[in-house]
Amino acid sequence: MQFLFGDRELLISISDLLEAPVKVIVNSTNRELSHTRGLSATILAAAGEELQTQSTRLIHEYGHIDSGMAVYTTAGDLPYDAIIHAVGPQMGEGEEQRKITQAVSRSLLLCEANEWTSIAFPAIGCGSGDIPIETCAQAFHRAITHFWDARNDSVVEKINLCLTEQHFQPFFDAFREDAITEAEEPIQTAPPDEDVTGEVELSDADIADLENDDMADWFK
Repeated sequence: MQFLFGDRELLISISDLLEAPVKVIVNSTNRELSHTRGLSATILAAAGEELQTQSTRLIHEYGHIDSGMAVYTTAGDLPYDAIIHAVGPQMGEGEEQRKITQAVSRSLLLCEANEWTSIAFPAIGCGSGDIPIETCAQAFHRAITHFWDARNDSVVEKINLCLTEQHFQPFFDAFREDAITEAEEPIQTAPPDEDVTGEVELSDADIADLENDDMADWFK
């Protein structure tokens, strides 16, 4: 399903993340960046061991990555400019929806800072994190609409949500109140070869976009 936010495009589909036609993809992972289970393991197998090597380097440099944080590495053998590793919460740790919102927002800010124009997400936290899909969908809705509403000139032109059949309907329901399909009038919104890993410097305006955010918490 395609939704339009002005001239920006959101695609919600039952699809394979590793086949998404975007610049970067998001890996929903754990605090240790050990990509051994579920979708993370699939991404690692496709990208090659350099992905784990760079992830381990980040952990050695910054320590464990807290829930709601996002870092990036190269994509290894995959045809993307980078892979963003978003750490989702575990059910029961508290403030799960806010942490998913932060992880999505930070992933989008990494795209903005690196001029990556398109990004694909899985449902962060809905695998081994056991987060209810409705909670995850509402977090994505809040993060994406806030991000685009705040930036008329955002470089991020396209967001793909690559979901399972089970996850599709709650995400569709979360967005259909505020976005419209291609057949209708768009909403007017208001104001690989390089070896890269790591962090990004943000402006004061970017930092202000994240509730209760502290740049010191991006990396421990």
